[in-house]
Amino acid sequence: MSQTISEVRESPFFDVMYEEVGPGGPDKDPTAIFELMAEDGFPLTERLKEAYFPYRYKALHWRAADSEVPLFGEFNVMNIDSSSEERLPVQDFAWEKSDEKLLSELSILDDISRGGGGQLATMRFLPGVASPEIWFLDRFNTIVKLDLDYRAYLDNLIITKGVTGWQYLFADVPLSAQEYGSTLESLRTMLEVLPEHFPDHDYTSLAARLEARL
Repeated sequence: MSQTISEVRESPFFDVMYEEVGPGGPDKDPTAIFELMAEDGFPLTERLKEAYFPYRYKALHWRAADSEVPLFGEFNVMNIDSSSEERLPVQDFAWEKSDEKLLSELSILDDISRGGGGQLATMRFLPGVASPEIWFLDRFNTIVKLDLDYRAYLDNLIITKGVTGWQYLFADVPLSAQEYGSTLESLRTMLEVLPEHFPDHDYTSLAARLEARL
């Protein structure tokens, strides 16, 4: 995540409106944390352990420096240990009675609310499951499972810089539907301009995912 923040901060394309790094430090050894999580019934795969970053959270909120480019992005993403402890307040998100059981099993991964969108990415930690599911709660009062694990979520944050709505590229939703109009515009703009500014990142698979959802 440090890579993402530095790339945004150093690029003239972005105007950073907010940036914060939570408590922690680069010398923090996560071995004991992983052992405690395993003892609590949440063993992690090596793939997820390798994605651990030693700060409670990292947050960034930005917009395109050119006011004529309608592109915004943000994230406030937690490390996997902190996320496992940050339970979702079910009473605030239970739009339907049938949602309550699922919501009670979710923990906050990425709070995407600074820009007013009120979106959340969450993880579903289940006893004995080594790779928590990722669920996205969006402003349309829907809950969708993402085709991502924790590590892939972070990897795609690096590529997308947290562009508004990028998570929908990994959800089974019809992005051509009217209610996703602004999201679709955001994603198309992202795929048009970010490859120019970050040629070292490959946006091919994201473009393919967008086409598959139209």
